[in-house]
Amino acid sequence: MSMFRKQRTVSLVATAVGIVGVSLAAYAGAKSTKDGAFTSEQAERGKAVYEKSCSTCHQADFYRDRLTRYQSKPVGQLFEVVSTTMPADNVGGLLTSEYLDALAYIFSITGSPAGSEELTTDNMDSINVAPTQ
Repeated sequence: MSMFRKQRTVSLVATAVGIVGVSLAAYAGAKSTKDGAFTSEQAERGKAVYEKSCSTCHQADFYRDRLTRYQSKPVGQLFEVVSTTMPADNVGGLLTSEYLDALAYIFSITGSPAGSEELTTDNMDSINVAPTQ
């Protein structure tokens, strides 16, 4: 292998390791739903949305099991799936705020505590889904 190729390979590996290191550092420091990612008022509004649009098909145990699929992933990924597939009889039919409120309620019934800031489209990608109780 030529000296140039060796240097280039070493440089590419170092760059990849650096990117992974930065990504892991950011991931390790990410806020989770266990850190108060929604308010109690938002969860209360979400309960009303849940009772109107979700409860006929999904009970609380459903969410405990389902959220394990999103554990340690950004809430934004869960939001994307929920807002593009639910409710089954009116897919995408809720307001963005209603989907966020419903997620806040779901996090509350699966063991996450309320905090001082609401879950929003601006912060949902910086909050990871925590394990459920």
